[in-house]
Amino acid sequence: MKITCIDFETANPFIGSVCAMGIAVIEDGTVTFSENIPVKPHPKYGIFNKDNVRIHGITKESVFNSPEFNVVYEKIKPHMENAIIAAHNTDFDIRALKDVLTVYGLPIPGFEFFCTVELAKSTWLGLKNYRLHTVSAHLNHVLKHHNAGEDALACANIIVSAMKETGINDIYALLEHAKVKLKTLKAGEAHTLSHDFLTERAGEKVNAAHIMPKTETFNPANPMYKKEFVFTGEFSTGLTRRDAMQAVADSGGTLSNWVRGSTDYLVTGPVDARKKPITSESGKLKRAKRLIEGKRPIKIIGEDEFFKMTGN
Repeated sequence: MKITCIDFETANPFIGSVCAMGIAVIEDGTVTFSENIPVKPHPKYGIFNKDNVRIHGITKESVFNSPEFNVVYEKIKPHMENAIIAAHNTDFDIRALKDVLTVYGLPIPGFEFFCTVELAKSTWLGLKNYRLHTVSAHLNHVLKHHNAGEDALACANIIVSAMKETGINDIYALLEHAKVKLKTLKAGEAHTLSHDFLTERAGEKVNAAHIMPKTETFNPANPMYKKEFVFTGEFSTGLTRRDAMQAVADSGGTLSNWVRGSTDYLVTGPVDARKKPITSESGKLKRAKRLIEGKRPIKIIGEDEFFKMTGN
């Protein structure tokens, strides 16, 4: 069974602003193809955010002569057809794929997919975290992080290494052994873009996947240790979203851009990105409340309680 690993880099916080795509194909337990593909973002969404550029180094000038995604997609479609899709954090990469296809009015393809974060967690117990660079280092795989092609190849290496570790070469059997859920994207399903681009432009949003801990030593007694945090709104004190997220990472916590079943804390700020009071509930807050009603143990806290957790 063919497995195709994908990875995206984006020009700005709107994850449909794809400026690079990485792809790596596994066949019979071996990587048979990999490529890093520069992409010129759609003109409507082509503003390059300074935080994104700082992370991946891709600029408007560097992709000026590159094809847009509708052209790139025709090239990579054969690698995705009749394949299981994988990514290291499918929450991001599958959303990015759906967003950028929707931007160009292209139909959503149908395929099965899984997340290599979950596969790594099941296969190699006790790592300090399961970010791509950490797992790659454990596997002695040299990674040039935030290069889409390199990230896709590192994702593929996790799968191949898990097959060798377990002695299970069949991907369905491997995922069953690891208790990793194989999800399905339905062909032609309707999709609403993940973010309002105009709202994103009002403030510098931060991708949780881009926040790396600045230390390798964590205190297990820290209340943020191994807890997953999501942020909505902004702090009235002037603390930036990036600094708040960095505090979580440096305490051994994890971060997500979206509220989900594994979320431990949703931190809600009292103002929006333009420092205006929030007058209605955000989508993240509404989803957290729905999950809480479904008996998920998510805690919704404000900035005061968050500051107490940081020790400030």
